[in-house]
Amino acid sequence: MNLELLTPDKWSSEQKRLIGFAIRFGDKRLAVSTIHALRKLDGLRLEADRQGAYGAVVSVATLGGRLAGFGFASDGGESGCMVVVHPEARGLGVGSAIVQAMIQRLGRLCCNVATDNIASMSLCFRLGMTAVSMHKGPTGKPTLRFERGTVHDNARPRHSDFVSQ
Repeated sequence: MNLELLTPDKWSSEQKRLIGFAIRFGDKRLAVSTIHALRKLDGLRLEADRQGAYGAVVSVATLGGRLAGFGFASDGGESGCMVVVHPEARGLGVGSAIVQAMIQRLGRLCCNVATDNIASMSLCFRLGMTAVSMHKGPTGKPTLRFERGTVHDNARPRHSDFVSQ
C-alpha cells in the first residue's frame, strides 16, 4: 500500500475524483456538512504554517496503483473529518493507515461516528482514540465524538447536543 499526504497542487488535481469516490463509496454515512467542507477546502491549508502546524490534511491510499481510500480532516477534525475505503480494500488496514497519517500530520484528531457504524467505531478504538461524548448526529442518530492527541476538558460538553450522563 502506498500512502500520500496531498500538497496544494496535488489537491487541485485530485479534488473532484476524491469527492466522487466519497459519494460513491461512503455508504451514505457521510455528513453533508463534511462533504461540503471537503469541496470548499483551500489547498493552501494542506501546507504547514510558520509554526509548522497544518490546517487540514488529505491522506490518500493506493493499492496496486488504484485508489483504495482516503481521509480528510480540517482543523483537527473540528471542521470536518471523514475516512472512505473502497469496499474491496476494507479489512486490509487501509483505514488504519489513513487515520494514523492524519493524526501524525495534525498532531490531534477528533471525529464523530454514528453508533450504528460499528466498523468506524472499531477503527477509532483500535487506534487509541477516546470516546469523550455522545450527541445526536445530523440524521438524529446517537453519535460518539472520538478524540486523540488532545487534552480533554471533562467539565464542558463538546457538542451542542451533548447528552449528560
